[in-house]
Amino acid sequence: MKPPSESAPSTGEKQSLPARLFWFAAGGGFSVLLNLGPFHWLTASAGLSRPAALALSLSFVTLLFGFWNYKVNFRTLRNWRDCIPRYLAALGFCSLLTYGISLAGIHQLGLVSPWDRALIGATQVGVSGIKFLLYHLWVYPRS
Repeated sequence: MKPPSESAPSTGEKQSLPARLFWFAAGGGFSVLLNLGPFHWLTASAGLSRPAALALSLSFVTLLFGFWNYKVNFRTLRNWRDCIPRYLAALGFCSLLTYGISLAGIHQLGLVSPWDRALIGATQVGVSGIKFLLYHLWVYPRS
């Protein structure tokens, strides 16, 4: 049996940089919308505080897009087991950055719905550049 780093991934051949950018943008747009839906529902219907709702909605999007990134967006020759520690580190960093900037902005600006959701979406878009670079160069390298 081959070690995990030598075993073939189940994701097919690797992609070009333009293909990665396209799928990252498509997934990113969808993830912003997907994050805002649970955030709104958790605050408006479930009665959670904005910090708790934001943490839960980001967790939901994180889980879903972990699979998306490996299977669709950042196909790599590396096995999933080799990518997961780096993915979790990059994701943790970007999620904390998004969470911190969003909450600081909501608190400092005193935003209420729908402006709080607009700030969260804008923060996700801003942090996505950092996330793309981490994913492309470190988490799911093309080589």
